[in-house]
Amino acid sequence: MMKRENTVCQNRISKYINCEDFSAIRDELRTSSCSICEIRNVKDVIFRSGTEKNKGRTNLLDEKYILRWRNDNHNDIELIKECSNGGRVKSITEKISTEAVKRIFGRSTKWLCTSISPLLREFGIKMTTERLRPESVMSFERESFDIENRLFITADSGIVLCDYKKELAMEDIKKSDPIDKNICLLQINYDRIIPENISSLIGIKAH
Repeated sequence: MMKRENTVCQNRISKYINCEDFSAIRDELRTSSCSICEIRNVKDVIFRSGTEKNKGRTNLLDEKYILRWRNDNHNDIELIKECSNGGRVKSITEKISTEAVKRIFGRSTKWLCTSISPLLREFGIKMTTERLRPESVMSFERESFDIENRLFITADSGIVLCDYKKELAMEDIKKSDPIDKNICLLQINYDRIIPENISSLIGIKAH
């Protein structure tokens, strides 16, 4: 059976905020109507194309692929494709197997290009035609707030970022120091408008 893709199109605003300031916002978000809060450890391997035509391109469309592990569970892996144009983001997510991950890191493009999964097949083709390769590795703790009316807020703290190296074990990235342990990255994902109570709380303009 082919695994289902999950496609989401939303607007996104990002801002860095002091962790102490966020602690007050966190309490308000947790008590918001219909708010669901989750805390997860996340590790990402971020892929970018290496072809000359994609280097230094000036168009607004940005495309990247991400392999994501959650809560240190090596069997809970997602392949994510993100396309952004300004503040508009379209993401396609699919859970994949550890075998598929091994094929990706082993550059088994023939296997990927014949996959029944459209996302894996596209990934394999771009590895062949656009030299899609892992570029960087990121580790962070993510607090997620799923609020009513398709408003989704995340706060990423303890962010560790380094260049991808084939010999780098995913477990070793935690040993590195965070970029700034006092700062977290806040992202607000929404459809058309941000409710005034949320925009005032976070300190951004309502759209």
